[in-house]
Amino acid sequence: MANTSKYQVNLDALIPRADLFETATPVIKKTTSLRLSDLGPGPIYDMLRKPDFQRETSNWNPKQVSTLIDTFMKNDIIPAVILWQNGNQIFIVDGAHRLSALASWVRDDYGAGSQSLAFFKGKIPDQQRTMDDETRDLVNSKVKPWADHQTNHSILLMREIVVQWLDSTNAEQAADAFIRINQGGTVIDPLEVRILRAKRSALSVATRVISHGGTGHEYWKHFTDANAQDRAPKLGQEIYKLLFSPILELPIKTTDIPLAGIGYGSGVVRLAFDLIGLANNLAVPDSTKGKGTDAVPSDDTTGTDTVNCLLKTRRAVRLILSNDKLSLGLHPALYFYTAGGSFQPAALHNAVAWFLDLEQRGKIRDFLAIRGAFESMAIKHPVVLKPAAHKLGSGARTRSKMLALFNRAMTLLSKNKNPDRAWQKLTREFPHLVDDEKEQKEEPNKGTAGAKFSRGAKSAISLIDLSGVEKCALCSGLLHKNGKTADHKITRSAGGHSGSANARWVHPACNSNRVDNAK
Repeated sequence: MANTSKYQVNLDALIPRADLFETATPVIKKTTSLRLSDLGPGPIYDMLRKPDFQRETSNWNPKQVSTLIDTFMKNDIIPAVILWQNGNQIFIVDGAHRLSALASWVRDDYGAGSQSLAFFKGKIPDQQRTMDDETRDLVNSKVKPWADHQTNHSILLMREIVVQWLDSTNAEQAADAFIRINQGGTVIDPLEVRILRAKRSALSVATRVISHGGTGHEYWKHFTDANAQDRAPKLGQEIYKLLFSPILELPIKTTDIPLAGIGYGSGVVRLAFDLIGLANNLAVPDSTKGKGTDAVPSDDTTGTDTVNCLLKTRRAVRLILSNDKLSLGLHPALYFYTAGGSFQPAALHNAVAWFLDLEQRGKIRDFLAIRGAFESMAIKHPVVLKPAAHKLGSGARTRSKMLALFNRAMTLLSKNKNPDRAWQKLTREFPHLVDDEKEQKEEPNKGTAGAKFSRGAKSAISLIDLSGVEKCALCSGLLHKNGKTADHKITRSAGGHSGSANARWVHPACNSNRVDNAK
Protein backbone atom coordinates (compact mmCIF):
# COMPACT_ATOMS: atom_id res chain seq x y z
CA MET A 1 0.00 0.00 0.00
CA ALA A 2 1.25 3.52 -0.81
CA ASN A 3 2.53 5.68 2.00
CA THR A 4 -0.26 8.19 2.44
CA SER A 5 0.39 9.12 6.05
CA LYS A 6 0.72 12.80 5.16
CA TYR A 7 -3.05 12.84 4.61
CA GLN A 8 -5.64 12.95 7.39
CA VAL A 9 -8.44 10.60 8.37
CA ASN A 10 -11.83 12.30 8.19
CA LEU A 11 -13.75 11.32 11.33
CA ASP A 12 -16.17 14.21 11.11
CA ALA A 13 -19.24 12.00 10.75
CA LEU A 14 -18.71 10.05 13.99
CA ILE A 15 -20.05 12.71 16.37
CA PRO A 16 -22.67 15.16 15.01
CA ARG A 17 -22.72 18.91 15.61
CA ALA A 18 -25.35 21.00 17.35
CA ASP A 19 -25.91 24.61 18.34
CA LEU A 20 -24.14 25.24 21.62
CA PHE A 21 -26.32 28.27 22.28
CA GLU A 22 -29.72 26.56 22.37
CA THR A 23 -30.20 26.54 26.13
CA ALA A 24 -32.03 23.77 27.95
CA THR A 25 -32.27 22.23 31.40
CA PRO A 26 -29.90 19.30 32.03
CA VAL A 27 -31.76 16.01 32.05
CA ILE A 28 -29.03 13.48 32.87
CA LYS A 29 -26.74 12.95 35.81
CA LYS A 30 -23.09 13.79 35.23
CA THR A 31 -20.71 10.84 35.49
CA THR A 32 -16.95 10.64 36.00
CA SER A 33 -16.34 8.39 33.01
CA LEU A 34 -17.62 6.97 29.74
CA ARG A 35 -17.34 3.30 28.87
CA LEU A 36 -15.98 2.32 25.50
CA SER A 37 -19.23 0.47 24.89
CA ASP A 38 -21.04 3.83 25.29
CA LEU A 39 -19.64 4.75 21.87
CA GLY A 40 -21.72 2.01 20.30
CA PRO A 41 -25.50 2.18 19.76
CA GLY A 42 -27.21 3.57 22.82
CA PRO A 43 -28.46 6.68 24.65
CA ILE A 44 -25.04 8.08 25.69
CA TYR A 45 -23.64 8.07 22.16
CA ASP A 46 -26.86 9.57 20.82
CA MET A 47 -26.44 12.54 23.17
CA LEU A 48 -22.80 13.33 22.26
CA ARG A 49 -22.33 16.50 20.22
CA LYS A 50 -19.61 18.79 18.94
CA PRO A 51 -20.26 22.58 18.93
CA ASP A 52 -21.39 23.47 15.43
CA PHE A 53 -18.56 25.99 15.12
CA GLN A 54 -15.87 23.39 15.84
CA ARG A 55 -13.26 22.70 13.19
CA GLU A 56 -13.54 19.46 11.27
CA THR A 57 -12.41 16.28 13.00
CA SER A 58 -9.83 15.53 10.33
CA ASN A 59 -6.41 16.46 11.71
CA TRP A 60 -5.03 12.99 12.48
CA ASN A 61 -3.33 10.62 10.06
CA PRO A 62 -3.90 6.82 10.09
CA LYS A 63 -0.95 6.19 12.40
CA GLN A 64 -2.23 8.69 14.98
CA VAL A 65 -5.70 7.14 14.97
CA SER A 66 -4.38 3.60 15.32
CA THR A 67 -1.91 4.64 18.03
CA LEU A 68 -4.67 6.22 20.13
CA ILE A 69 -6.77 3.06 19.88
CA ASP A 70 -3.77 0.87 20.71
CA THR A 71 -2.93 3.09 23.68
CA PHE A 72 -6.45 2.73 25.02
CA MET A 73 -6.42 -1.03 24.58
CA LYS A 74 -3.17 -1.29 26.55
CA ASN A 75 -4.82 0.72 29.31
CA ASP A 76 -2.17 3.41 29.04
CA ILE A 77 -2.94 6.98 30.07
CA ILE A 78 -5.21 9.00 27.78
CA PRO A 79 -6.03 12.60 28.79
CA ALA A 80 -9.53 13.15 30.14
CA VAL A 81 -12.18 14.54 27.85
CA ILE A 82 -13.98 17.72 28.90
CA LEU A 83 -17.76 17.78 28.50
CA TRP A 84 -20.51 20.35 28.94
CA GLN A 85 -24.14 19.39 29.38
CA ASN A 86 -27.00 21.30 27.83
CA GLY A 87 -30.38 19.63 28.07
CA ASN A 88 -30.23 16.16 26.57
CA GLN A 89 -27.06 16.99 24.65
CA ILE A 90 -23.50 16.43 25.87
CA PHE A 91 -21.04 18.77 24.16
CA ILE A 92 -17.38 17.82 23.81
CA VAL A 93 -15.34 20.85 24.81
CA ASP A 94 -12.04 18.99 24.55
CA GLY A 95 -11.32 15.49 23.28
CA ALA A 96 -13.45 15.22 20.14
CA HIS A 97 -10.62 13.63 18.20
CA ARG A 98 -9.98 11.07 20.93
CA LEU A 99 -13.64 10.10 21.22
CA SER A 100 -14.08 10.09 17.43
CA ALA A 101 -11.06 7.81 16.99
CA LEU A 102 -12.42 5.36 19.54
CA ALA A 103 -15.90 5.58 18.01
CA SER A 104 -14.42 4.90 14.57
CA TRP A 105 -13.04 1.61 15.91
CA VAL A 106 -16.28 0.65 17.63
CA ARG A 107 -18.28 1.47 14.49
CA ASP A 108 -15.72 0.33 11.90
CA ASP A 109 -15.92 3.69 10.17
CA TYR A 110 -12.71 5.57 9.45
CA GLY A 111 -14.22 8.09 7.05
CA ALA A 112 -15.97 5.92 4.48
CA GLY A 113 -18.11 3.53 6.55
CA SER A 114 -21.88 3.50 6.65
CA GLN A 115 -22.17 6.45 9.06
CA SER A 116 -19.79 8.59 6.98
CA LEU A 117 -21.56 7.63 3.76
CA ALA A 118 -24.85 8.87 5.20
CA PHE A 119 -23.26 12.04 6.61
CA PHE A 120 -21.56 12.98 3.34
CA LYS A 121 -24.57 11.86 1.27
CA GLY A 122 -22.45 9.26 -0.49
CA LYS A 123 -20.03 11.86 -1.90
CA ILE A 124 -16.70 10.79 -0.40
CA PRO A 125 -13.41 11.74 -2.13
CA ASP A 126 -11.10 8.92 -3.18
CA GLN A 127 -8.41 10.16 -0.77
CA GLN A 128 -10.86 9.86 2.10
CA ARG A 129 -11.69 6.29 1.07
CA THR A 130 -7.99 5.50 0.88
CA MET A 131 -7.48 6.83 4.40
CA ASP A 132 -10.39 4.71 5.59
CA ASP A 133 -8.80 1.56 4.15
CA GLU A 134 -5.32 2.36 5.42
CA THR A 135 -6.51 3.19 8.93
CA ARG A 136 -8.61 0.03 9.17
CA ASP A 137 -5.62 -2.08 8.09
CA LEU A 138 -3.39 -0.45 10.71
CA VAL A 139 -5.94 -0.80 13.51
CA ASN A 140 -6.80 -4.39 12.68
CA SER A 141 -3.12 -5.36 12.56
CA LYS A 142 -2.54 -3.81 16.01
CA VAL A 143 -5.67 -4.51 18.03
CA LYS A 144 -8.03 -6.56 15.82
CA PRO A 145 -11.50 -5.33 14.81
CA TRP A 146 -13.87 -4.22 17.56
CA ALA A 147 -16.32 -6.94 16.53
CA ASP A 148 -13.78 -9.60 17.54
CA HIS A 149 -13.61 -8.21 21.09
CA GLN A 150 -17.40 -8.15 21.34
CA THR A 151 -17.58 -11.79 20.29
CA ASN A 152 -15.01 -12.71 22.94
CA HIS A 153 -16.80 -10.65 25.61
CA SER A 154 -13.60 -8.69 26.14
CA ILE A 155 -13.04 -6.66 29.28
CA LEU A 156 -12.48 -3.78 26.86
CA LEU A 157 -16.26 -3.40 26.75
CA MET A 158 -16.11 -2.07 30.31
CA ARG A 159 -12.94 0.02 30.00
CA GLU A 160 -13.55 3.69 30.79
CA ILE A 161 -12.60 7.10 29.47
CA VAL A 162 -12.06 9.69 32.19
CA VAL A 163 -14.45 12.65 32.03
CA GLN A 164 -14.22 16.19 33.40
CA TRP A 165 -17.26 18.46 33.32
CA LEU A 166 -17.34 22.17 32.54
CA ASP A 167 -19.43 23.63 35.35
CA SER A 168 -20.51 26.79 33.54
CA THR A 169 -24.19 27.00 32.60
CA ASN A 170 -23.52 29.86 30.19
CA ALA A 171 -23.12 28.90 26.51
CA GLU A 172 -20.90 31.91 25.78
CA GLN A 173 -18.52 30.80 28.53
CA ALA A 174 -18.57 27.26 27.19
CA ALA A 175 -17.70 28.55 23.70
CA ASP A 176 -14.85 30.69 25.05
CA ALA A 177 -13.57 27.72 27.04
CA PHE A 178 -13.60 25.59 23.89
CA ILE A 179 -11.48 28.09 21.94
CA ARG A 180 -9.15 28.76 24.88
CA ILE A 181 -8.53 25.08 25.53
CA ASN A 182 -7.99 24.27 21.87
CA GLN A 183 -5.45 27.05 21.41
CA GLY A 184 -3.08 24.99 23.52
CA GLY A 185 -1.91 21.46 22.81
CA THR A 186 -3.25 20.68 19.34
CA VAL A 187 -3.18 24.26 18.19
CA ILE A 188 -6.00 26.05 16.42
CA ASP A 189 -4.31 28.43 14.03
CA PRO A 190 -5.44 32.05 13.61
CA LEU A 191 -7.57 31.25 10.56
CA GLU A 192 -9.55 28.60 12.43
CA VAL A 193 -10.12 30.97 15.37
CA ARG A 194 -11.35 33.62 12.97
CA ILE A 195 -13.83 31.21 11.40
CA LEU A 196 -15.00 29.87 14.77
CA ARG A 197 -15.61 33.29 16.26
CA ALA A 198 -17.69 34.34 13.26
CA LYS A 199 -19.20 30.95 12.50
CA ARG A 200 -22.36 32.34 10.86
CA SER A 201 -20.79 35.13 8.84
CA ALA A 202 -20.99 34.85 5.06
CA LEU A 203 -17.21 34.38 4.78
CA SER A 204 -17.11 31.55 7.33
CA VAL A 205 -20.13 29.69 5.99
CA ALA A 206 -18.99 30.04 2.37
CA THR A 207 -15.54 28.75 3.34
CA ARG A 208 -17.03 25.68 5.00
CA VAL A 209 -19.46 25.04 2.14
CA ILE A 210 -16.71 25.11 -0.51
CA SER A 211 -14.15 23.14 1.49
CA HIS A 212 -16.66 20.30 1.97
CA GLY A 213 -18.14 20.44 -1.50
CA GLY A 214 -21.61 21.20 -0.16
CA THR A 215 -21.74 18.00 1.92
CA GLY A 216 -21.31 17.12 5.59
CA HIS A 217 -22.58 19.32 8.39
CA GLU A 218 -25.22 21.78 7.16
CA TYR A 219 -23.59 25.07 8.11
CA TRP A 220 -26.32 26.82 6.11
CA LYS A 221 -29.29 25.34 7.99
CA HIS A 222 -29.87 28.54 10.02
CA PHE A 223 -30.61 30.58 6.85
CA THR A 224 -34.12 32.00 6.92
CA ASP A 225 -34.24 32.23 3.13
CA ALA A 226 -35.29 28.84 1.71
CA ASN A 227 -33.70 29.66 -1.64
CA ALA A 228 -30.36 30.36 0.05
CA GLN A 229 -30.59 27.08 1.97
CA ASP A 230 -31.04 25.27 -1.32
CA ARG A 231 -28.46 27.19 -3.37
CA ALA A 232 -25.54 27.37 -0.93
CA PRO A 233 -24.60 23.66 -0.91
CA LYS A 234 -25.14 23.36 -4.67
CA LEU A 235 -22.80 26.30 -5.32
CA GLY A 236 -20.26 24.85 -2.89
CA GLN A 237 -20.35 21.53 -4.71
CA GLU A 238 -19.94 23.23 -8.09
CA ILE A 239 -16.96 25.33 -6.96
CA TYR A 240 -15.34 22.30 -5.32
CA LYS A 241 -15.65 20.37 -8.59
CA LEU A 242 -14.13 23.26 -10.56
CA LEU A 243 -11.17 23.30 -8.16
CA PHE A 244 -10.51 19.61 -7.62
CA SER A 245 -11.69 17.67 -10.66
CA PRO A 246 -10.22 15.44 -12.02
CA ILE A 247 -8.89 13.87 -8.82
CA LEU A 248 -5.14 14.33 -8.48
CA GLU A 249 -3.26 11.03 -8.44
CA LEU A 250 0.31 10.88 -7.18
CA PRO A 251 2.80 10.54 -8.69
CA ILE A 252 1.47 12.66 -11.53
CA LYS A 253 1.49 10.74 -14.82
CA THR A 254 -0.53 13.16 -16.95
CA THR A 255 -0.92 16.89 -17.46
CA ASP A 256 -4.69 16.53 -17.04
CA ILE A 257 -4.51 17.65 -13.42
CA PRO A 258 -7.01 19.59 -11.28
CA LEU A 259 -6.87 23.33 -10.86
CA ALA A 260 -6.07 23.30 -7.13
CA GLY A 261 -4.35 20.11 -6.06
CA ILE A 262 -5.81 17.58 -3.64
CA GLY A 263 -9.30 18.45 -2.39
CA TYR A 264 -8.73 16.88 0.99
CA GLY A 265 -7.19 18.08 4.23
CA SER A 266 -6.83 21.30 6.20
CA GLY A 267 -5.26 23.19 3.28
CA VAL A 268 -8.60 23.21 1.45
CA VAL A 269 -10.15 25.47 4.11
CA ARG A 270 -7.31 27.99 3.77
CA LEU A 271 -7.50 27.89 -0.03
CA ALA A 272 -11.26 28.49 0.00
CA PHE A 273 -11.02 31.32 2.55
CA ASP A 274 -8.47 33.24 0.49
CA LEU A 275 -10.30 32.63 -2.79
CA ILE A 276 -13.52 34.02 -1.33
CA GLY A 277 -11.70 37.05 0.02
CA LEU A 278 -10.13 37.79 -3.37
CA ALA A 279 -13.25 37.14 -5.44
CA ASN A 280 -15.39 39.34 -3.21
CA ASN A 281 -12.79 42.03 -2.51
CA LEU A 282 -13.36 41.54 1.21
CA ALA A 283 -11.48 43.74 3.66
CA VAL A 284 -10.11 40.82 5.71
CA PRO A 285 -6.54 39.69 6.27
CA ASP A 286 -5.47 36.76 4.14
CA SER A 287 -5.14 33.42 5.93
CA THR A 288 -1.36 33.78 6.41
CA LYS A 289 -1.65 36.88 8.57
CA GLY A 290 -2.40 37.73 12.15
CA LYS A 291 -5.20 36.57 14.36
CA GLY A 292 -7.84 38.54 12.53
CA THR A 293 -10.16 38.61 15.53
CA ASP A 294 -10.43 42.38 16.05
CA ALA A 295 -13.31 42.89 13.64
CA VAL A 296 -15.76 39.98 13.79
CA PRO A 297 -18.04 39.88 10.71
CA SER A 298 -21.76 39.98 11.39
CA ASP A 299 -23.98 36.92 11.06
CA ASP A 300 -25.65 36.22 7.74
CA THR A 301 -29.08 35.20 8.97
CA THR A 302 -30.90 35.10 5.64
CA GLY A 303 -28.13 33.44 3.62
CA THR A 304 -28.25 36.09 0.90
CA ASP A 305 -24.72 37.35 1.58
CA THR A 306 -23.32 33.83 1.61
CA VAL A 307 -24.94 33.00 -1.73
CA ASN A 308 -23.58 36.24 -3.22
CA CYS A 309 -20.08 35.37 -1.92
CA LEU A 310 -20.33 31.94 -3.50
CA LEU A 311 -21.59 33.33 -6.81
CA LYS A 312 -18.67 35.76 -7.08
CA THR A 313 -16.22 33.04 -6.10
CA ARG A 314 -17.65 30.68 -8.69
CA ARG A 315 -17.30 33.35 -11.34
CA ALA A 316 -13.65 33.99 -10.38
CA VAL A 317 -12.83 30.29 -10.59
CA ARG A 318 -14.70 29.98 -13.88
CA LEU A 319 -12.60 32.83 -15.23
CA ILE A 320 -9.43 30.89 -14.46
CA LEU A 321 -10.40 27.41 -15.69
CA SER A 322 -13.78 26.17 -16.90
CA ASN A 323 -15.78 25.73 -20.08
CA ASP A 324 -17.70 28.94 -19.43
CA LYS A 325 -17.45 31.38 -22.33
CA LEU A 326 -15.48 33.89 -20.21
CA SER A 327 -12.86 31.32 -19.17
CA LEU A 328 -9.19 31.84 -19.91
CA GLY A 329 -8.64 28.11 -19.51
CA LEU A 330 -5.30 28.53 -17.74
CA HIS A 331 -3.36 25.28 -17.64
CA PRO A 332 -2.69 24.34 -13.98
CA ALA A 333 0.57 22.54 -14.76
CA LEU A 334 2.04 25.76 -16.12
CA TYR A 335 0.53 28.28 -13.74
CA PHE A 336 0.03 26.56 -10.39
CA TYR A 337 2.22 23.44 -9.96
CA THR A 338 5.94 22.98 -9.50
CA ALA A 339 7.77 20.53 -11.77
CA GLY A 340 7.78 18.12 -8.82
CA GLY A 341 3.99 18.10 -8.71
CA SER A 342 3.38 20.38 -5.71
CA PHE A 343 0.37 22.66 -6.00
CA GLN A 344 1.15 26.28 -5.05
CA PRO A 345 -1.93 28.03 -3.58
CA ALA A 346 -0.19 31.42 -3.66
CA ALA A 347 0.29 31.07 -7.43
CA LEU A 348 -3.44 30.46 -7.90
CA HIS A 349 -4.38 33.39 -5.67
CA ASN A 350 -1.94 35.65 -7.53
CA ALA A 351 -3.48 34.64 -10.84
CA VAL A 352 -7.03 35.22 -9.58
CA ALA A 353 -6.05 38.67 -8.31
CA TRP A 354 -4.30 39.59 -11.56
CA PHE A 355 -6.97 38.45 -13.98
CA LEU A 356 -9.79 39.98 -11.96
CA ASP A 357 -7.82 43.23 -12.07
CA LEU A 358 -7.25 42.92 -15.82
CA GLU A 359 -10.94 42.25 -16.31
CA GLN A 360 -11.92 45.26 -14.24
CA ARG A 361 -9.55 47.45 -16.29
CA GLY A 362 -10.77 46.03 -19.61
CA LYS A 363 -7.39 44.42 -20.34
CA ILE A 364 -8.31 40.75 -20.83
CA ARG A 365 -8.14 41.07 -24.60
CA ASP A 366 -4.71 42.65 -24.28
CA PHE A 367 -3.57 39.55 -22.42
CA LEU A 368 -5.08 37.21 -25.01
CA ALA A 369 -3.18 39.05 -27.72
CA ILE A 370 0.19 38.20 -26.10
CA ARG A 371 -0.79 35.01 -24.31
CA GLY A 372 1.13 32.66 -26.59
CA ALA A 373 4.35 34.60 -26.07
CA PHE A 374 3.71 34.99 -22.34
CA GLU A 375 3.24 31.24 -21.86
CA SER A 376 6.23 30.41 -24.09
CA MET A 377 8.34 32.53 -21.74
CA ALA A 378 6.77 30.86 -18.68
CA ILE A 379 7.41 27.36 -20.06
CA LYS A 380 11.08 28.23 -20.50
CA HIS A 381 11.28 30.25 -17.27
CA PRO A 382 8.64 28.89 -14.79
CA VAL A 383 9.93 31.24 -12.10
CA VAL A 384 7.96 34.04 -13.79
CA LEU A 385 4.76 32.45 -12.49
CA LYS A 386 6.02 30.40 -9.54
CA PRO A 387 8.73 32.10 -7.47
CA ALA A 388 10.62 30.45 -4.64
CA ALA A 389 8.17 30.83 -1.75
CA HIS A 390 10.88 30.87 0.91
CA LYS A 391 12.48 33.90 -0.74
CA LEU A 392 9.46 36.01 -1.50
CA GLY A 393 6.99 34.65 1.04
CA SER A 394 3.44 33.66 0.21
CA GLY A 395 -0.07 35.02 0.10
CA ALA A 396 -0.86 38.73 0.06
CA ARG A 397 2.62 39.57 1.36
CA THR A 398 4.08 39.17 -2.13
CA ARG A 399 1.02 39.62 -4.31
CA SER A 400 1.78 43.23 -5.23
CA LYS A 401 5.29 42.21 -6.34
CA MET A 402 3.98 39.37 -8.47
CA LEU A 403 1.26 41.50 -10.06
CA ALA A 404 3.85 44.13 -10.89
CA LEU A 405 5.94 41.43 -12.56
CA PHE A 406 2.97 40.09 -14.54
CA ASN A 407 1.93 43.56 -15.71
CA ARG A 408 5.46 44.44 -16.75
CA ALA A 409 5.79 41.20 -18.71
CA MET A 410 2.53 41.94 -20.51
CA THR A 411 3.67 45.46 -21.35
CA LEU A 412 6.99 44.23 -22.74
CA LEU A 413 5.36 41.51 -24.84
CA SER A 414 2.75 43.95 -26.14
CA LYS A 415 5.58 46.00 -27.61
CA ASN A 416 7.55 43.01 -28.87
CA LYS A 417 6.31 39.41 -28.71
CA ASN A 418 9.82 37.97 -28.48
CA PRO A 419 9.81 35.97 -25.18
CA ASP A 420 13.61 35.88 -24.90
CA ARG A 421 13.91 39.64 -25.22
CA ALA A 422 11.15 40.19 -22.65
CA TRP A 423 12.88 37.78 -20.23
CA GLN A 424 16.18 39.63 -20.51
CA LYS A 425 14.51 42.92 -19.64
CA LEU A 426 12.56 41.36 -16.77
CA THR A 427 15.71 39.97 -15.17
CA ARG A 428 17.25 43.43 -15.17
CA GLU A 429 14.18 44.96 -13.53
CA PHE A 430 13.47 42.01 -11.20
CA PRO A 431 16.96 40.65 -10.42
CA HIS A 432 15.67 38.01 -7.96
CA LEU A 433 14.43 36.02 -10.97
CA VAL A 434 17.99 34.99 -11.85
CA ASP A 435 18.77 33.40 -8.47
CA ASP A 436 15.36 31.83 -8.17
CA GLU A 437 15.63 30.25 -11.62
CA LYS A 438 19.10 28.91 -10.85
CA GLU A 439 17.72 27.23 -7.74
CA GLN A 440 14.80 25.73 -9.65
CA LYS A 441 17.06 24.34 -12.37
CA GLU A 442 19.33 22.67 -9.82
CA GLU A 443 16.46 20.88 -8.07
CA PRO A 444 15.82 18.11 -10.69
CA ASN A 445 19.47 17.01 -10.47
CA LYS A 446 19.35 16.42 -6.71
CA GLY A 447 19.14 12.78 -5.77
CA THR A 448 20.79 9.93 -3.92
CA ALA A 449 22.98 7.40 -5.73
CA GLY A 450 21.36 3.99 -5.90
CA ALA A 451 18.04 5.20 -4.46
CA LYS A 452 14.56 4.82 -5.92
CA PHE A 453 12.86 7.76 -7.60
CA SER A 454 10.91 10.00 -5.24
CA ARG A 455 7.27 10.80 -5.96
CA GLY A 456 8.32 14.31 -6.97
CA ALA A 457 10.90 12.97 -9.40
CA LYS A 458 8.28 10.75 -11.01
CA SER A 459 5.84 13.65 -11.27
CA ALA A 460 8.53 15.79 -12.88
CA ILE A 461 8.64 13.40 -15.83
CA SER A 462 5.18 14.66 -16.78
CA LEU A 463 5.47 18.29 -15.69
CA ILE A 464 9.02 19.47 -16.28
CA ASP A 465 8.56 19.82 -20.05
CA LEU A 466 5.22 21.24 -21.18
CA SER A 467 6.24 22.10 -24.72
CA GLY A 468 4.28 19.13 -26.09
CA VAL A 469 0.95 20.05 -24.49
CA GLU A 470 -1.87 20.78 -26.96
CA LYS A 471 -2.18 24.49 -27.77
CA CYS A 472 -5.05 26.80 -28.57
CA ALA A 473 -5.46 27.34 -32.30
CA LEU A 474 -6.12 31.06 -31.74
CA CYS A 475 -3.65 32.27 -29.10
CA SER A 476 -1.13 29.36 -28.96
CA GLY A 477 -1.53 29.10 -25.19
CA LEU A 478 -1.68 25.68 -23.49
CA LEU A 479 -5.02 23.86 -23.49
CA HIS A 480 -6.44 21.88 -20.57
CA LYS A 481 -9.39 19.52 -20.90
CA ASN A 482 -11.40 21.51 -18.35
CA GLY A 483 -11.06 24.74 -20.32
CA LYS A 484 -11.45 24.30 -24.05
CA THR A 485 -14.25 24.57 -26.57
CA ALA A 486 -14.72 23.62 -30.23
CA ASP A 487 -14.34 26.50 -32.68
CA HIS A 488 -15.27 26.75 -36.37
CA LYS A 489 -12.16 27.40 -38.50
CA ILE A 490 -14.44 29.05 -41.02
CA THR A 491 -17.12 30.78 -38.99
CA ARG A 492 -20.76 29.82 -39.18
CA SER A 493 -21.63 33.32 -40.34
CA ALA A 494 -19.25 32.83 -43.26
CA GLY A 495 -20.86 29.49 -44.16
CA GLY A 496 -18.47 27.25 -42.26
CA HIS A 497 -19.77 23.69 -41.99
CA SER A 498 -20.18 21.59 -38.83
CA GLY A 499 -17.96 18.70 -39.91
CA SER A 500 -14.84 17.76 -37.93
CA ALA A 501 -12.61 19.07 -40.72
CA ASN A 502 -13.77 22.58 -39.80
CA ALA A 503 -13.33 22.12 -36.02
CA ARG A 504 -10.46 22.98 -33.71
CA TRP A 505 -9.95 23.33 -29.97
CA VAL A 506 -9.54 26.80 -28.46
CA HIS A 507 -9.88 28.52 -25.10
CA PRO A 508 -13.44 29.69 -24.33
CA ALA A 509 -12.29 33.29 -23.92
CA CYS A 510 -10.38 33.16 -27.20
CA ASN A 511 -13.49 31.86 -28.92
CA SER A 512 -15.55 34.67 -27.39
CA ASN A 513 -13.02 37.26 -28.54
CA ARG A 514 -12.19 35.69 -31.88
CA VAL A 515 -12.74 38.83 -33.96
CA ASP A 516 -9.83 40.48 -32.17
CA ASN A 517 -7.55 37.47 -31.83
CA ALA A 518 -8.10 35.21 -34.85
CA LYS A 519 -5.01 34.54 -36.95
